Amino acid sequence: MTEMGMSEIQETENQKTEVQEAEKQKIEAQKPETEFDEEYVKRYSVAEKALLAVSLLLAILFDRLIIAEYSAYDYPSRVTYSVFWLCYIVIFYLFYRKRLKWAPISWFLASGAAALSLWGVIFSGYGSNSEFWSIAWFVIPGVLMLHAQWSAGAHNLRDVEGLAAAWCAGWIKHPFTGLGELMGAAGSLFRKTSKPTLVRVFAGAFFTVLLLVIIVPLLMGADKVFSYHLNRMITGLDFFDFFWHAFTVVFMFGFFYSFLWNIGFGQMKSHRIPADWSIDIIISAMVIGSISLLYLLFCLVQFTYLFAGAGLPEGMTYSEYAREGFAQTVTVCTINLLLFGVFLRLGVHRGRHGRLLTALLSGLLALTCIMLVSGAARLNLYIAAYGMTWLRLLSAWFIVYLAAVIGLCGVRLLYKKQMPVAAICFLLLLGWYVALGYLNPDGFIEWYNNSLGMVK
Repeated sequence: MTEMGMSEIQETENQKTEVQEAEKQKIEAQKPETEFDEEYVKRYSVAEKALLAVSLLLAILFDRLIIAEYSAYDYPSRVTYSVFWLCYIVIFYLFYRKRLKWAPISWFLASGAAALSLWGVIFSGYGSNSEFWSIAWFVIPGVLMLHAQWSAGAHNLRDVEGLAAAWCAGWIKHPFTGLGELMGAAGSLFRKTSKPTLVRVFAGAFFTVLLLVIIVPLLMGADKVFSYHLNRMITGLDFFDFFWHAFTVVFMFGFFYSFLWNIGFGQMKSHRIPADWSIDIIISAMVIGSISLLYLLFCLVQFTYLFAGAGLPEGMTYSEYAREGFAQTVTVCTINLLLFGVFLRLGVHRGRHGRLLTALLSGLLALTCIMLVSGAARLNLYIAAYGMTWLRLLSAWFIVYLAAVIGLCGVRLLYKKQMPVAAICFLLLLGWYVALGYLNPDGFIEWYNNSLGMVK
């Protein structure tokens, strides 16, 4: 091919390139401005916008069923407190029904919280059951927080550290990190679109009320004369009470939206301990070996005075011996099981070091079992002397629970399977406490004392 022919081909290619560039610029110029904004303006889904109404409903229910009750009676009643959490569970499942079709752990946690809430309604007339309710009052929201984090789908039963971190983040971080999304979703309701005018009017009214709730109390506090005249404008209306409840609704509206947005739409992260973390075998042997020797000495004393029936030191009765030592014994057993879990999770499980650790943990578990039997014997002596009370019933219930935990730990250590012991123990504890409530503690205590011929 001649040099002139090459030049003509090159010129033709250059002309084609220029034409393509011109066409491209023409197309870009004809694009509407909204398309240019596409990568800068987030498009909110229908679910994110619907969450505004869901959060507002929960905020109003919280104010009416809990805050209003607290203002009137210094504490919310069992019924209204329970009804609020039952409403929360129903709304949560209705809103996230597609995601939560069948998740056994989520359903178990929600069922436990719902059962405790129903207990507050069913046994609302039993005043002395307030001890059980005082614990359930905190257990219900705590379990539902775990339920929400589990429902987010970023964790599993073996990720105990991640679940604990997410549970804490659910109280501290998630109620606030989604507030920007709340503003964005609310703002998207009245962007320039083809939506009906009524929607835009509603959005304008919503933001007007929101600003009034914040500004009016500030103006009333800034000028007493202004506050006086404003109060006189509407006779009989307590403005302080009205704006206090309005502020509660606005605050909880933001709280619920941010929290539920993080659960349903945010990026949930797992917080795992690195796999290469482990406790040195020398440290393990020193810690477990030392406390095991101390426990061995303690158990010898138990065999001498408690099990073998040897006489107690002068001036000490069996009831005093039981009362003074029970709580400490059960506390030590609980600490032992926590230590067992830590060393089982982070200990060295390979070769001869693994066999040594297994032997040490087996000894710790056996001594803990003896101590738990000692605690049960002490409690039995105390109940025989003074009868059954709520605290003694709870203690006996907890001893049975700890015995089940020791059995689970033994199975895990014996078969060396990756059984999620910590998660199973927590779920068992929840079921254990729910079962205790439906035992009807008052009725059981009365029946037990009557059977022994005692008066509570």
